[in-house]
Amino acid sequence: MYKLKDIKDKKVWDNFVKNNDFKFYSFISSWDWWEFKKDFWFIVLRYGIYDKNDKLIWVIPLIKTLAKRWTYLFSPHTPLIKWDYFEVLKAIKDDLINIWKEEKASFIRFNPPIENTLENYNYFKNLGFRPAPIHEHAEETHLLDLTKTEEELFNQIKKKDRYYINRARKEWVKVRIDNKQDHIDTLIKMHQEHSKKVGYHPFSPKYIKNLYKHFKDNIETISTSYNGKIESILMTIHFWETCVYYIAASDIVSKKFSPNYLCQFKAIINAKKNEAKIYNFWWVASDDNPKHPLYGVSKFKRKFWGKDFFLIHAQDLIISPKYWITWIIESMRRIKRWYYYIIPKK
Repeated sequence: MYKLKDIKDKKVWDNFVKNNDFKFYSFISSWDWWEFKKDFWFIVLRYGIYDKNDKLIWVIPLIKTLAKRWTYLFSPHTPLIKWDYFEVLKAIKDDLINIWKEEKASFIRFNPPIENTLENYNYFKNLGFRPAPIHEHAEETHLLDLTKTEEELFNQIKKKDRYYINRARKEWVKVRIDNKQDHIDTLIKMHQEHSKKVGYHPFSPKYIKNLYKHFKDNIETISTSYNGKIESILMTIHFWETCVYYIAASDIVSKKFSPNYLCQFKAIINAKKNEAKIYNFWWVASDDNPKHPLYGVSKFKRKFWGKDFFLIHAQDLIISPKYWITWIIESMRRIKRWYYYIIPKK
């Protein structure tokens, strides 16, 4: 009934994502992301599932990850399926297992772009999947509807937070939007310094530079400065009608009007001008636990309104007993970093 085929044409892949009304997708769902991953020596497999009429109904990329102790295949923010998600997954499960065996993988990990519901968890469980020990990409996200007017987007922010934006404008805080080399270098430098101050693992300079290389005009670098000093800087990545707030750093000196508020709002408006309909704040805390590593930044992101959209936690399909080595190591890593995921009760 279904046929699994390689996809070798960027237009076929990206047009499938663009021409179907998926509830969630991101730049990680795009062809360019997989080209980006190749720069880091990952093996990328791109498949499409075609129905009996040879119509494409599903795209699934698989990144082959080679580690010292295991090999696995990973599908981030995919598979994207036009028809019933679990009906298709069940129908082609054996074909996928054959691919994983050919690639000598211990397991496959899906980071599916579907909602975090108990029903979806049970569907995966019935197909032989189990929750992964740790995430690999954003699962708890926060989305802002950009179809509203600029005035509406501004007015829905709380009055005390609008104050920071208005005050920054009155103080002549400068906004810069471009991808000139010095601007990119500043983002990289501030990102490294900010990570040490706050305590998170930063992206490498090579990682950031290669994002610019592959996404080109779909990346925006936005900063705000006061008295010649950049106090806030961020990167957004645009794919079709979704714009993701991906990397940011700040060194706030002017706390009376915190330029990071103006920087974020300019990023939102810029995404709207570039015809995005959704602004994705990317990763936020799953609850109000102050011990969550993302508690502070999540409070800031949610000040710009929007709504939470939580994806189901990553799911693993085990093929080899070697998987349990992975499970132990990643579980320890999750506990050390204070991360956790929530299985819904309904």
